[in-house]
Amino acid sequence: MVRSNIRGAVALLAWLREHGTDLGHCTQAHLDEWTCGGTSIRFAARSFVEWCRKNRHIRPGLTIPPRETSAPIRPLDEDERWTLCRRLMHDDSVAIGDRFAGLLVLLYAQPLTVISRLPITSVIVEGTKTSLMLGEKPLLLQAALDTIAQQLLARRRGHITIGVTEDSPWLFPGGYVGQHLSDYHLGVRLTRIGIHSRSGRSSALSTLATQLPATVLTDLLGISIETATAWTQSGGHRARYAAELPGCPHPRA
Repeated sequence: MVRSNIRGAVALLAWLREHGTDLGHCTQAHLDEWTCGGTSIRFAARSFVEWCRKNRHIRPGLTIPPRETSAPIRPLDEDERWTLCRRLMHDDSVAIGDRFAGLLVLLYAQPLTVISRLPITSVIVEGTKTSLMLGEKPLLLQAALDTIAQQLLARRRGHITIGVTEDSPWLFPGGYVGQHLSDYHLGVRLTRIGIHSRSGRSSALSTLATQLPATVLTDLLGISIETATAWTQSGGHRARYAAELPGCPHPRA
């Protein structure tokens, strides 16, 4: 454990130096990028960061989260999932980016690693219709969700950037110019509004697998054919093709 912590601390210091900064100028964005950009050994630097914070070698509040365990996932039940969906559809007090990201998790089983890296070109507006490119074929977004997608295009901001990042190619710009928001930071934001990616995705996949063939899930949602096949085999599906997922139930207003 001690050796692992030391290796983590040395690796973090070397990484900061490579990125042109030091402990005194380290930010939470640096630490988020550090933990998301490598193997689990990076979490071993957590004790070092806590020690630095207590001894005022780094800015107050900086932290590396504990490594997530692979505990069994309890999918949301349908009532819980639709309650969250209705809130995200209509609650203007929730940030528009969090609403859109949360709905992609709860309706279309999208992982945070995919959502955080969506380019603005993935949203396709054609007249009154809005589609989202997740797989090989565009997914037609339903009412309310298409409005949220368009609003996000107009309001996208970096989480530590001042002003609108109009030149960013990402739907979810990060704190550094040209970079997208880290999936870790996006997960933190969603957790704050009661959405846990793993359980939300599991629930969404369970429902989608009862409605659509594996090939359709792959074409529209970008889910691997292996994952899609495993879920459809466990849950079965109705043999019908729906190019815009109308068979997927949506929360009532």
